[in-house]
Amino acid sequence: MGSVAGEFKLAYYPMMNVPFALAALVVAVTLFGCAGSNAPGLSSPSGAESPAPSGGSAAGTPSGSRTAAAAPAAATAQTGASAPAADLPSVRLSPEILFQILAADIAVQRGEFGAAWNTYMSLARQTRDPRLARRATETAFSARALGEATQSATLWRELAPQSAEAAQALEALWLNTGRLTEVEPLLRERLARARTDGTLPDVYNQLQRSLARTADRKAAWQMIQRLSEPDLKLPAARIARATLAAAAEDYPAAVEEARQAMRLAPDDEEAILVAARSMWQLPDSKQAALDLLDGFVKRSPKSLEARYLYARMLLGEGKIDAARAQFDAALAQSPDNPALLLSVAQAAYQAKQPAESRRYLERYLALPPATTRDRSTATFLMAQIAEDAGKTDEAVAWLAKVPPGDDFMPATVRRAMLLGKAGRIDEGRELLRTAPAGSARDQTLLVTAEAQLLREAGRNQESFDVLGAALAKSPDNTDLLYDYAMAAEKIDRFAVMETSLRRLIDLRPDQPNAYNALGYTMADRGIRLDEARTLIEKALSIAPNDAHILDSMGWVLYRQKDSAGALRYLRQAYAILPEVDIAAHLGEVLWTEGKQDEARQVWREGRSREPNNTTLRETLVRLNVTL
Repeated sequence: MGSVAGEFKLAYYPMMNVPFALAALVVAVTLFGCAGSNAPGLSSPSGAESPAPSGGSAAGTPSGSRTAAAAPAAATAQTGASAPAADLPSVRLSPEILFQILAADIAVQRGEFGAAWNTYMSLARQTRDPRLARRATETAFSARALGEATQSATLWRELAPQSAEAAQALEALWLNTGRLTEVEPLLRERLARARTDGTLPDVYNQLQRSLARTADRKAAWQMIQRLSEPDLKLPAARIARATLAAAAEDYPAAVEEARQAMRLAPDDEEAILVAARSMWQLPDSKQAALDLLDGFVKRSPKSLEARYLYARMLLGEGKIDAARAQFDAALAQSPDNPALLLSVAQAAYQAKQPAESRRYLERYLALPPATTRDRSTATFLMAQIAEDAGKTDEAVAWLAKVPPGDDFMPATVRRAMLLGKAGRIDEGRELLRTAPAGSARDQTLLVTAEAQLLREAGRNQESFDVLGAALAKSPDNTDLLYDYAMAAEKIDRFAVMETSLRRLIDLRPDQPNAYNALGYTMADRGIRLDEARTLIEKALSIAPNDAHILDSMGWVLYRQKDSAGALRYLRQAYAILPEVDIAAHLGEVLWTEGKQDEARQVWREGRSREPNNTTLRETLVRLNVTL
């Protein structure tokens, strides 16, 4: 019982309007066949009695009580159990069994799902009744306790081997938990039945959805190849293979399988879609994907999904006008389609048409309340349009409308930052301090946001203090440690910075930023350069293509008088990420190497991106350079 109870949280009870004891009694009677079984004091409508199970009655059973025959189909339908009457055991509903069923159902009502599950399982093993195993499975399913659900579904399948529902429950659980070896025989059986009853396309559609969600997608792709070998002339089988190949990131195979499907069914939209998506993932096939979709939407102009995908791909290639044309054509067919309205709004924003974007967003947000839509994305985009126009109050108001959910906390932080940029620092801090933090992660996010707000306002000591107070409560919080170290550097507390970063390295030796931050700070201060280089080399071994770490490596080499090596790393960093701080470093090394024209060009590029950057400004002053 203890191994399950802690996991069960969601209530499951199909008869919530019935008082506890009565409901449990009804369930107990129903399980044992209210139309054909006899609890104490209940008579069988047929008048028939059944002999007690071999081994005699349980102690304490009233001598005059009657025993239950196998429940008829009516009782089976009532409980949802899928075992035929002939497969059900002849079980006497003794007071002990009745009491345990009552106790289990009351335990469900009280939220004691572990106890309920253990009782149902014990009874199912004792009575060999598949309906009790099914009830145990349902209890575990409702509580999302997949391990226990798998145990009870396995027993259910054992007790009712002909039950399609038991097989499908076990199949779903094995798929969900990645037990592909065990589930393959069940899937093979299901496909064999589908070949007989003519439901093969439907089964393949179900299989591709289920298998695409498994964790080991490469194993799922290998399995569908084995299972579908007899059905390669069926478009649905080829589409399932293509979908699972794509899920396993075997895009060449996915394209080939989709092409085979298209040969069998040239205008099958699903085959076209999976082919186009897979082509899009291959380096030299993007145009082929666009051509495939272009041809299809011309042949099938009412195909909204294909046109939508075509428009998204055009947008991804920067072909904004062509994308807008496809979106508009789709909207002409489905003017209130939420996905289309939001996509057109995003395309208009990318095309630097904020008024047009806003118009579509207003239509999107004005759809009927029952319409499923992504309010957070739309609201964020509305806020961005307002911010771009310098309307800070309007942007803040839009962000305040982001509904609770995954985007609520980022929206709160963004509101605070906008208030800070408007000089309303204390208002932004109050917003962060009063925001509801549902988790430790949210609390950390709010603290680091407050520290950033203060840092951007030049209030570095306060930023340091805020982080220090939070770190005192969570001394091993890695996010707080890193930000605290950076705040310490801002107020020239190098020893505190080093201590914090070394603690972070102890906690997260695989985290490159701590090595890089400490090494770069040493290099920038011109101290312990060999140690600084070792730290940066360690960071680079973890993240070899990180532009900031490459910049640090170039900077420490420059400090060690290796200008040629420094230039190599700094050019690589600037090519990956042309940020102004990297431009300042690259320009300085170029300047000292006599490449002054190139240095000025790099610095000008950096200044155009961020005119007030402190690093660049200090570099130009130190070198006495005027651009």
